[in-house]
Amino acid sequence: MNMTARFGAVIAAFAVFGSDPVLAQEKPDCVDGAVTLPLLGGRGDSPILPATLDGKEIALYFSSAFDALYVGDMEGFETEDMHKTLSILTNRVHTETRPVIKAGQLKLGALDLQTPDMIRLDDYPMQQIGTRPLIGTIGSVFFENLAVLLDMPHGVFALIRFRQDETCAKAPSEFIGSGAQALPLSGNDSVIGQIDGKKRELTLDSDVPVTTLPASWLNVPKEDAEKDTHSSAVAVYGALHSLLHRTTLKDSRIGNISLDGMPVFAQTDLGVGLLGVDFFQSHIVLFDYPNHRVYLLPARSQITHAGSGLHFDRFREGQASVKEKR
Repeated sequence: MNMTARFGAVIAAFAVFGSDPVLAQEKPDCVDGAVTLPLLGGRGDSPILPATLDGKEIALYFSSAFDALYVGDMEGFETEDMHKTLSILTNRVHTETRPVIKAGQLKLGALDLQTPDMIRLDDYPMQQIGTRPLIGTIGSVFFENLAVLLDMPHGVFALIRFRQDETCAKAPSEFIGSGAQALPLSGNDSVIGQIDGKKRELTLDSDVPVTTLPASWLNVPKEDAEKDTHSSAVAVYGALHSLLHRTTLKDSRIGNISLDGMPVFAQTDLGVGLLGVDFFQSHIVLFDYPNHRVYLLPARSQITHAGSGLHFDRFREGQASVKEKR
C-alpha cells in the first residue's frame, strides 16, 4: 500500500472530535479521535488549513514555530480590542509590542477553538486562496495535548488524540511507520541537529520557504553576504527586512537524516536555525506533543500543481514567541 493510501485508510477510521469526542466503533485501539483536513495551496506554499470564523470560510497558515494565533489585516471582520498588549520576540532577536484582539468563533473542521485571542501585527496584508481570506497563522499552542500530523508530501493535516497509557506508548511510532527518525522535541518545537559537524538547535518552521540558518554557523561574513547580490535575498516580515545569503550545507544531519548538499539561506539577524517548507515537502512530520517527541519520515512529494508563493510573510517568517507585557 502506498503512503497516501495507508494514511488515508488510517484517517478514515478516526472519529472527528470536538469538545466531546464521539469515538468510531472501528477506530484503532490507541486512538481516541482525530480531525483531518486537506492542505490548501500547492507546491512551494506554506501549509494552509481550511477554517471558519463565525461561520465564514477562511484559511490559516500553520507553523509549529508560532506559539499563538497571529493575524494581519482583519478588514471585513468584526474585532474586539482586548485592551492588552504582548511583547513578541521574532527570530530570538527582534522585539516589538503588539495588541491583542478577538474576532469570533474559530473552527478547524469540527474542532471548535471557541473565540481565541489573536495577536494583531502591522504590515501584514490579507491574502486570498480561492474565495477564502487568509487571515493569519496558527501555532502549536492550541494542540499541546494532541499529536499533529503535517504531511505536506500528500497534502494532509491531522490532529490526533492517542491514548496516554502504557499499552499505547508505541502508538505514534507505529502510526507513522518504519523508517521514521524519532527525536526529542523541545518547548520551542526545536530539535538538535548537526550543522557543519556542530550541534545546533533547529526550529521546525513550515512557514519559511527555504531553510534558513544563522550566518555565524556557516562562516558567511556579513560583509561578504552584503556584496554578493547574486546569491542574496531579503526576508520581509512585517516592517522588518533582513538580508539572506544562499549557500549549501555540508557535513550536516538531523539524527540519521543527511542534509548534505541542501541549499539554505544564511541570515545575520537570526538566533536559531529554521527548517522550512523545502524540508517539510520531503518529509512527513508527526509532532507528538504530549510526549515531547517528533517523528520525521522522508517521503517523495505527490503534489504536482504549483503554488502561488503563499506564506504568512511576503518572503518568510521566522520563529515568534510572546509574553505578556507587565
